[in-house]
Amino acid sequence: LYSMSALAMILCSSCVSTSTAFLLPMKKAIKLNNSQLQMALPRNDQTASNDDLLSSFFTGGAFDDQDDQAIRIASRIKSVKDLGWNQPAKRKGKIRPRHRAYGGSSERPIQLKPNYDETSPNCVEKWLTEEDFYTLVKDSSPAAQTVYVALAGGTSFAERDVCEDKIRAWRGDKNIFDEKAFLQSVKKGRFELGAGWAAFASFTASLGSILVFPTNPVAKLLEAGLNS
Repeated sequence: LYSMSALAMILCSSCVSTSTAFLLPMKKAIKLNNSQLQMALPRNDQTASNDDLLSSFFTGGAFDDQDDQAIRIASRIKSVKDLGWNQPAKRKGKIRPRHRAYGGSSERPIQLKPNYDETSPNCVEKWLTEEDFYTLVKDSSPAAQTVYVALAGGTSFAERDVCEDKIRAWRGDKNIFDEKAFLQSVKKGRFELGAGWAAFASFTASLGSILVFPTNPVAKLLEAGLNS
């Protein structure tokens, strides 16, 4: 699962860069492919480039093997009050957090969107941001990312009712933390995260193939759809 997520994320980055190069106006610029870039860069710069690529993505701690530390963080979360929701629950709005691959990475939380007014009786519940979560748990390590992906899944924000359900599943009727239930949420969250990026990468690769090979079957299907 981890290797699949990594491949999806790296493939997505490559596809975006490739399709962007075809879509941008032609300019007098020298474009290096990956092998040429590796030959041009010193070894340390190659490593830094790879590290920057991975660090630019939220991976939910999938490549750091800190599940034990994540369990310790999650076991301290006993209710949504520990996640900053201290007031009675507000209604759930119609807007849902978007997947990180589909605009969620740059999306603003609902409480920072226009016309949000906490004093209004029709105000919707705010979302938990990644940054606020790290502040609340006093940790921003991959272990904390692991807990956050268990709460938020593939989106950039966690919703109150979703967190309530997750915490209830982790603690059970006896309010005793269940490590297996927590790790199941982690597995599901990482899968949602990786699957979304994989789908986006696949779509981007298809778009790139249409630009490079306009006679391929995907291009012909789109052409037929437009002409029908």
